[in-house]
Amino acid sequence: MLIIFTVEPNRRTMVAWPDTRDALRGVIVASMCVLFAHVAGATLLSRGEVPQPRAKPVVEAALHTPAKMTPPIVATGLPVPRWVSVKAERVNVRRGPSLEYDVLWTYVKTGVPVEVIAEYDSWRRIRDVDGGTGWVKAALLGARRHVMLTGRVNTAILAQPKADADAVALGEPGLVAELVRCTGEWCQISTGGYDGFVSRDRLWGVHENEAVK
Repeated sequence: MLIIFTVEPNRRTMVAWPDTRDALRGVIVASMCVLFAHVAGATLLSRGEVPQPRAKPVVEAALHTPAKMTPPIVATGLPVPRWVSVKAERVNVRRGPSLEYDVLWTYVKTGVPVEVIAEYDSWRRIRDVDGGTGWVKAALLGARRHVMLTGRVNTAILAQPKADADAVALGEPGLVAELVRCTGEWCQISTGGYDGFVSRDRLWGVHENEAVK
């Protein structure tokens, strides 16, 4: 505080300038504010009510949005690849292993042979005679073996497993038959009331050198 004394004969006078009084008032107000804040902070500490800093959005997202779990690949113990057959009258083949994926094509006939080339959860990835692949629910496939006649011309179904045997029937390309057994280069099939033998290389639904009993 600035105080100026003026001395006159036989008299002393103390003069406080106006600017000095305003400055003094400001100092007193500021000191009271600091004191009040200190007391308020001490009170919050004693009550355990000190506000905590807000977490960053990235951290909050990590805490509140758990990672999506991927379904495990199911090990059925069956060989992959392997042959199965369509067992439902209408089977959708999808782009991926979920009902949310688009339908690529639909089977409308039972017994069509397909090859399982992968397994995922309750889905099977299959390959058909044309080389197309897609995903099908496992429940729509059966283990009963069927084959399909291939080629561009009719195939003779022979009475015996030899090339010069008599033909019991002629099968068109795409004909589906039940697979009875395979030995060597010949497979026995049954379709439409006819039983006979067809060369293995004319069939889709059986692996090369695979023995079927």
